[in-house]
Amino acid sequence: MIFKTLSDISEVIAGQSPPSTSYNITGEGLPFFQGKADFGPWFPKTRFWCSQPKKISNPNDILISVRAPVGPTNINKTEACIGRGLSAIRCNPEKLYFKYLIHYLRWIEPQLANKATGSTFSAITQSTLKNLQIPLPPLSTQKKIADLLDTADALRQRTQAIIDHYDQLAQSLFLEMFGDPVKNPMGWEKKPMADLMTILRGGSPRPIEHYLGGTFPWIKIGDGSKGNDIYITKTKEHITKDGLKKTRLLPDGSLIFANCGVSLGFARIITFEGCIHDGWLAFSDISTDRLNKIFLLKALNSITRYFRETAPDGTQPNLNTSIMKRFNLILPSISLQNQFAESIALIEQQKDLAKKSLEGSENLFNALLQKAFKGEIEVSEAEEVAGV
Repeated sequence: MIFKTLSDISEVIAGQSPPSTSYNITGEGLPFFQGKADFGPWFPKTRFWCSQPKKISNPNDILISVRAPVGPTNINKTEACIGRGLSAIRCNPEKLYFKYLIHYLRWIEPQLANKATGSTFSAITQSTLKNLQIPLPPLSTQKKIADLLDTADALRQRTQAIIDHYDQLAQSLFLEMFGDPVKNPMGWEKKPMADLMTILRGGSPRPIEHYLGGTFPWIKIGDGSKGNDIYITKTKEHITKDGLKKTRLLPDGSLIFANCGVSLGFARIITFEGCIHDGWLAFSDISTDRLNKIFLLKALNSITRYFRETAPDGTQPNLNTSIMKRFNLILPSISLQNQFAESIALIEQQKDLAKKSLEGSENLFNALLQKAFKGEIEVSEAEEVAGV
């Protein structure tokens, strides 16, 4: 396999932020992309427009985030202004196919992130970016490999869209049956949460590094903020028996709630005995004759924005136990709550099937990535799978 530096086969354009007075939210000027936050599922989404751009990206340029975080990429769909958080890669069409390159850059994203430097925020230099070594098969082979990977990627994206649809269905069902829990348009009875359950805060052994490596699951925000939107089934880390003295150990089936920071406002049910730090609240002794646990979880998750907006000001928003105890929760009939929970169980069954399909399509895509960029895919194979 022949390798070429990125600068040998493309133009690398460093972003440069325009004067702050030249960009706006009114839609006047060129779209202004600042960094990874502007990347949508398929192409950058516009939050700002610029009338005095410093650096311009063209359609089909690859946009790469070069600082905090380093590595995420997307394909530009329009002429746009780019800020310092991005670089644009403009492929030489006679040497490098842009869709082939973006798949390669996404494959090596972890390695790119490891090349970042900086103490305040991580960043990659233009020199490092320009000197990346790119495997360069013939242009016709690049296109066939890209078509193959595009086909596999589209499959997993469609499956993810099905899962997202089920999440939206669950939220729509809640609002249809119960309305907004804060505005309470259906006039349900309300009670302070303290009248319906016990609310306790977790505890954090410090420094936590001294207590890791044991057998007791240590539940972090990251364990609940990705994947399943009802249950946490496992943790990445565990703490020792000594750490139990400084935290809160909860039984299987406990309902927990993230009460501070950027993740404030979401609830999960744990399916194991585990420990929570002081960024979680635990709800126990729930009045089962008045509250279904699934209803409670979905009610809390439906008003995340309200919790974030009403949390006390500070370095990070924070909802303490006193605030949560005073919150007035709607109380539809328990039979209606149970009916809702049964519907959610059916939706979750369908989601589980879709997740298994997604796992298969992701495994296929990742296997094809490995084969493509290790030179193990034959041209005939790429043609066959991509339907070329």
